[in-house]
Formats: sequence, C-alpha cells, structure tokens
Amino acid sequence: MRTEKLGGENTNRKTALLALSISIIIVLVVTQTHTTAIGQPKSNTTTTTTTNTPGTISVQGTGLVGVQPDRGIVTIGVNTQATTAQTAAQNNAITSSAVITALNGIGIDNSNIQTSYYNLSPQYSYSSGVSTLTGYQVTNEFRVTVVASGQTIQQLGTAIGRVIDTATANGANQVYGVEFTASSDTLQQAQLTALRDATLDASQRAHTIASALDVNITGVVSVTTNPVYPQPIYFGVSVLAAGVSTPILPPQSMTVTATVQATFSIS
Repeated sequence: MRTEKLGGENTNRKTALLALSISIIIVLVVTQTHTTAIGQPKSNTTTTTTTNTPGTISVQGTGLVGVQPDRGIVTIGVNTQATTAQTAAQNNAITSSAVITALNGIGIDNSNIQTSYYNLSPQYSYSSGVSTLTGYQVTNEFRVTVVASGQTIQQLGTAIGRVIDTATANGANQVYGVEFTASSDTLQQAQLTALRDATLDASQRAHTIASALDVNITGVVSVTTNPVYPQPIYFGVSVLAAGVSTPILPPQSMTVTATVQATFSIS
C-alpha cells in the first residue's frame, strides 16, 4: 500500500510541473507579442487634409496703339579700294568728309550723323589655289537721322529722298535702306497707352468669362506685363540715275503693342 501512495504522489507532482511549464510558456508568448506590437508603428493610419482653394480665371489682354513716324534713319556707306591700305583709307576719308559736308549743307547737323561701321581689309585674287594680295578695301558707314517734327508724312519722305540724293551725288556708293520710327517721348506715351488698353482688355475678357460661367470676380490675384518693344519699319532703297529724285513713301502709321497676363479670383 505504501508503494502505491508514493507512485501516486510522483504522478501528481509531474502533472503539476507540466501545467506550470505550460502556463509560463503562454505568459512569455503573450508578453513577447505585446512588446512587438508596441515597438512597431501603425501602418494603416491615413491623414487627409482638405484645402479650400478659390477658383481663378486667367486671361491675356492686348493693347494696340498707332503712332505716326516723325523721323527716318538712312544708312549710307562709302566704299573705296586702292593698292595700299594708306591710299584706300585716305581716299575714303576724303569722300566721307565730302558726303558729311554736303549733308550739313541741306540742314543735317553732325549730331544726326553717326558712324555705325568702319572696316579696312586686304583683297586677294585666287588662281590655281594660290592667293595674291591685290589691294585694300575700306568701308565707312553712317546712320543719318532725318527729323521731320511738325511736318507731314510726304514732307518726311521728300527730306529722306533728298538726303540719299545728296549723299550719292558726293561720293556715297552704298545705301542700306531706311528705318522709320518716332521720338522717344512719343513712343513712351504710346507704350503707356497700349499698356492701359491691354489691362482693360484683360479685365473685360475676365468679366465676360465670369458672366458666362455665372460666377463673380472677387479680386486680382496677379498681373504680368510683357516688355513692349516698338518695331521700326524698314524699307529698301534703290538709288536712281543722276538727276532723278529718289521717291520715299513713309508708312502712315507704326504699331506699338502691349500684352498683359492677368489672373482673377472668383466665387
């Protein structure tokens, strides 16, 4: 009977130890899982930000202003050639001086005559692949401004034709054309007017669009202006035979343009 009692106690002890071990394992697993969950960031969280951005309308406005030219710029050249550089330069100087003196005689002041280009270069002939120096060429170019303040377009054309005829009669052998423009004050005023018209045009376009969309314009978000560069008008000139006046017909008007990019807020 004693032997059986000892065997039962051993069995009960083994069962208790096994149950205790299982409990410890369960506690460790639960603890490890809880610790892992704490150490890892949540990956399924989504943050949504809502921004109420007002609507806008972006337009471009254009302004055009016509300006009557009151001056013309003629580019005239004197080209000379000689066997030596010194002779070519001297001949050019003599002829150029004669041209300037003649222009002074018809009312063109030296302040309206500027040298725009001067070049001295050797000249060669080529034969059987061999180049031989034959002489030198000198080119002297002038920009002659003809101002016709208070005069008609026809009178301006006549004055420019007279300048061409006088220059060629006194040795000028190159005429590069005529550039028509206006005074800086006239162009500046035209630029401001064109800019104002472009702004009004942009505003009118924006209000037309807003009305069609049944929305209201509440303000101006931004305005950007493009640089205004008045474009001179160029005419080529053909020199006529001696004794025949060169006809010059200036344009009746030149256009100054301005553009404005504007963005308006709407509600």
